[in-house]
Amino acid sequence: MAERDDKASLLQTTTLSAEDRAKLRAARGLPAVAPGSTSLLVYSRDGVRLVTLQEGQSLVIGREPPADITVRDSSLSRQHASLELSSGVLWVEDLQSTNGTWVNGERVERSKVEPGAELAFGAVVALVPSLRSAEASAAGLEGHDRFQRVLEVEALRARTFGRKLACLMLRAEGHVGRWFERIQPRLRRFDACGLYSQDTLEVLLPEEDAAGARGLVATLARDVPGLRCGLGLMPDHACSAEGLLALTHDALRRTSPAQPLQLAVEEACGESPEAACAPGCLVIRSPATVEVYRVVERLARSSIPVLIFGETGTGKEMVARAIHQQSKRSAKPIRCVNCGGIPAQLVESTLFGHEKGAFTGAERQAAGVFESADGGSVLLDEIGELPPAAQAALLRVLETKRFTRVGSTKELEVDVRILAATHKDLEAMAKAGTFREDLLYRLNAMTLRLPPLRERVEEIEPLALYFLTQACQADGRKVAGIAPEALDLLRQHDWPGNVRELRNAIERAVVITRGPRLEVEDLPERVREHGRLAPQPAAEAAPGGAPSEINLKSEMNRLEAELIRKALVRSHWDRNLAASSLGLPLRTLSHKMQVLGIRRDD
Repeated sequence: MAERDDKASLLQTTTLSAEDRAKLRAARGLPAVAPGSTSLLVYSRDGVRLVTLQEGQSLVIGREPPADITVRDSSLSRQHASLELSSGVLWVEDLQSTNGTWVNGERVERSKVEPGAELAFGAVVALVPSLRSAEASAAGLEGHDRFQRVLEVEALRARTFGRKLACLMLRAEGHVGRWFERIQPRLRRFDACGLYSQDTLEVLLPEEDAAGARGLVATLARDVPGLRCGLGLMPDHACSAEGLLALTHDALRRTSPAQPLQLAVEEACGESPEAACAPGCLVIRSPATVEVYRVVERLARSSIPVLIFGETGTGKEMVARAIHQQSKRSAKPIRCVNCGGIPAQLVESTLFGHEKGAFTGAERQAAGVFESADGGSVLLDEIGELPPAAQAALLRVLETKRFTRVGSTKELEVDVRILAATHKDLEAMAKAGTFREDLLYRLNAMTLRLPPLRERVEEIEPLALYFLTQACQADGRKVAGIAPEALDLLRQHDWPGNVRELRNAIERAVVITRGPRLEVEDLPERVREHGRLAPQPAAEAAPGGAPSEINLKSEMNRLEAELIRKALVRSHWDRNLAASSLGLPLRTLSHKMQVLGIRRDD
């Protein structure tokens, strides 16, 4: 926190010279500001943009060219309003727009704009701040889509190197632009800040633990009256970018004036986005999902361990709960633990309990997950994250049904059914020596593979509509449905984050939409871009034998499939060898084989 306070003090007390400001702008890639100019910040669903007007210059803002400032928002007319700087005074003039031009909440035809004023062009807001805050906001506030890409990179880094990562969602009265300049000086240069909606910021804090994040929130609350905050931590609450974002948003929803800070609820404790789909709202439409739940019915009748494999966000916890609820153990508890969210030194204590005084901080005897689930089931989510010592202890429980609390020599007997879940290739980990092979053999008495969302396209629409209903209820919005064009894009997207990513996309769309239904422009950029790049039906040859058009995406997929198939044939369909020759991780090769439909010939 000392670094944050020093930075804030420096920014608040330092007065930059004109030359220094020019250097700062150049370093940030911002256009030079000449004497006799003014700047304004234009906020849209894609982020914030700094617009500079020179003396005597006039610019038109609108939805599409020939407007000088184009903003992708249906609330804008094609040429909505003009901005002009004349004799040092900024003027705005409405160009007979549909939704009007507003200055400080009043609709105007032509009006003088004072410094600090708030302009609204339909749903697009522009502020006229001081030069310093304009530069800071333009350089420090990303659009949601770019923020999400940064979050994915930092989440991968945190998982790979075992680092902490905190995510905040901040909401206060009024437009974000009114209070962001009080937030930014408190952030470090490597923190990231995104515009979730007009009144909500999302902040990413790499290398920050719970205490540091709480301290920052307390400081921000003093700077911004009425601030509310949802706080999510990785790996404490989630092990993926999509999960962290979803749980942090849920925490923000639970805030109130009496409780302005809410901590996320651990996703492996029944509060995950996957569990939110069950049991009354379970969507089973595709043949792949139907087959999964047929197997679930059969597995529920036995007590053998089950290894549930699936990509992040496919619903592994939901399947584990279905197995437990349909079994004879349903009257007993199911205990879920996220193996990736427990500090290595506390894994055995969490699973098997501890005696008083067993280690520093163990002030009393405590039962572990297995002891509290006696007679029921235990779900070990992300089991590939278990450290070696805990793997050995788990193997012993599987073989003997006995365990020992940390700090004790007394053996306790337990009757639990073990369900394990992972998105990792445990076989490859076993070959690499990072996961016990004998434990793998005991766990995968039955392996259940969950299909990713891209393999069950039939379920995308009902899931999207369900999440739409949920989001409207939670946020007090009235959105009637999803436009057909938007549904088409949802079906075309490959959803690497699966059900969780779909939920996040719909929830934000509900917050930012201005119409009676979700439109294409309300969807994330990656969904819209995927739709533009999706393979189109092959064009027929033109009259006279002219060659048909080549679709770049489909041609690249064809070439990629050909290269992968050749590598597999050369390696006699040994995926490890093929992945090595292609320079790909094994999991990436397996994923590409699924997407491209590559299967071994009979």
